[in-house]
Amino acid sequence: MSLEFTGEFLVPGQSPAHLEQDHLERYRFARGFADGRRVLDIACGAGYGSQMLAEAGAETVTGVDLNQDVVYAREHYSADNLDFAQGDVCAFGETGAFDLITCFETIEHVPDHRAALDNLRRVVEPGGMLIVSSPNRPITSPGAAGIEDKPANSFHVREFTIAELMSDLSAAGFAVADTGVYGQRHQMHFRSTLLRKIYKTLRRPYLKCSPEVT
Repeated sequence: MSLEFTGEFLVPGQSPAHLEQDHLERYRFARGFADGRRVLDIACGAGYGSQMLAEAGAETVTGVDLNQDVVYAREHYSADNLDFAQGDVCAFGETGAFDLITCFETIEHVPDHRAALDNLRRVVEPGGMLIVSSPNRPITSPGAAGIEDKPANSFHVREFTIAELMSDLSAAGFAVADTGVYGQRHQMHFRSTLLRKIYKTLRRPYLKCSPEVT
C-alpha cells in the first residue's frame, strides 16, 4: 500500500522538508519520556512516529488512526513492542490503559475536540502524561479572530491560541503549567496584513533550506 501526500498529514519522503522536520522533532522530544511506558500514539498517520517511540524503549506502543493509514503503517513499521489499530480519538482505548499519550497535530481536525480531550484523559492512567501539539492560530491563521472561525488550512475544523488550548486541557482534567508550553520555529506575529506578508516573504528562504530543528 502507498500513501500520497495531500497536505492532511505527513508522508515521509513526500512532504516539504521543513514540515517533515517539524513532525519528526515532536517525536524526538516525546522519545525522552517513552522509556518503559505504555504509549498511545493517537492519530499516528503513516506510523513513523510510533516506530520512533517503540525504538526509544517503550514497554508497548499502540499507534491508532481513524483512517486506513494503519494498513500502510503495519506494512512499513514493525517491532515486538509496536502495534497498530484503527480507532477514533474520541472513543478509543480502555480506561487508564496508557502511561503516555502523544497527540500531535490532531485535535484541530476533530469536530468535537473537547470529547477527544475528555477521552484522552480517561485512557491515561493517574500520573500519566499527555504530550499534545496543535497550530497556534495567531501565527497559522491570522485572519481567524476566534476559535470557531475557519482556519487557513482547509483540513482543520478550528485552531487555538495557547490560552484556549491550556483552558480546554484543564477543563478535561489535565494539569497544565506555563513551563510545559513549547513552540517550534518561533516567529513574530503582526496585526498588519502588509507586515505579515513582508515577514513571510523574508522567512521563505529559511524554511526551504533550514537545518534540523532542535
